[in-house]
Amino acid sequence: MTNSLVRIGTAQPAPRLLDYRIRKPPELLERLEDSLAHLEALIHKAGAAGCDALALPEDTLGLGLWEAGNPDALADVLPAAVGRMLDRFGRAAASHAMYLVCCNDTAEPDGTVRNTAFLLGRDGREIGRYHKVNMPIHELHKTRGTAFPVFDTPDLGGVGMLICYDMVFPEAARCLALAGADILFHLTLGGAAFGGKDISRAAFRTRAAENFVYIVVSQRGSGSMIVSPKGDILAEAEGHDTIAIADLDPFGGREGADSMNAQRDMRARLFRERSPAAFGILTDPTPPVLEKVPEETSVDDACRIANAALTTGEEEFAQADALLRDAKTAEAIQALQTLIARYPRTWIDRAAREGLDKLRGDQPTEPGDSHDE
Repeated sequence: MTNSLVRIGTAQPAPRLLDYRIRKPPELLERLEDSLAHLEALIHKAGAAGCDALALPEDTLGLGLWEAGNPDALADVLPAAVGRMLDRFGRAAASHAMYLVCCNDTAEPDGTVRNTAFLLGRDGREIGRYHKVNMPIHELHKTRGTAFPVFDTPDLGGVGMLICYDMVFPEAARCLALAGADILFHLTLGGAAFGGKDISRAAFRTRAAENFVYIVVSQRGSGSMIVSPKGDILAEAEGHDTIAIADLDPFGGREGADSMNAQRDMRARLFRERSPAAFGILTDPTPPVLEKVPEETSVDDACRIANAALTTGEEEFAQADALLRDAKTAEAIQALQTLIARYPRTWIDRAAREGLDKLRGDQPTEPGDSHDE
């Protein structure tokens, strides 16, 4: 163990999403080279700034929308895409003797798809990987991970990784903390809680403080930050293709006390004073609350609707919105009603209902309204 500082960077790349309408794998992989080049430039930028580690966001390669539109072609593309990512990024990071954390879906020959985070060492070689455990319903066609591994390093301490929706569940970060994580890299396309930006920001700070771990958030477009074990935001990225950087001691920064007992590292108390014998309900797959809350959609329907909403749905909504702007009222109403029926419970459904409300004099359109069928 060392008390020396390390410089941690977390990237905030601009959105560069591969078009789902590209059907031929060779063409897609050729287009991927542009994304790889931009991301590789960010790695060199972090290296030039003296970073000892850099995090890149979930869906690092921007293949998510393409995957939604081409679910039968994943085995033909993902192995090659991920292979290129690990090779190029590994060599770029190694040229600066820098750790790298990145993320992408992986596909096995048997068709198994997992959302996977990778930890590369200072030599550019893979130290380990983590498979996303907690998934929203529309991602449950993928295979869940079953554990929260921590990877020991001499200078970063214990390294844990989480992906997007994982952070919504306090148990995920707690599992990594209990397993000895000193730094938690969170690769994401979203926040840490349901609600607005302020709620999510508070959740990130709370996860760090309640576990006394550093949390390094990497998010595409916005939201990349580094949070201390006391919940303080040490650095934030501003704008696209930027990097938030902080110097920190992975083994320090955890001093704390109450009126009766001070500790150099509050984990020494926190994790001894808990009462796990009373926590059994946390692992109950069917807790009593589920008897009070009906299931409103199936996994298959949620996956199907989400894949359509991520691809053709955006285009259809844009067409309906154009009808609204052009004051073509009858056509707009019909288009919005179609969207509500086709994309229930999605952002498209909600936005379409708002459009209908405006057209009908702000009379709220309720789910199941006969006008919507």
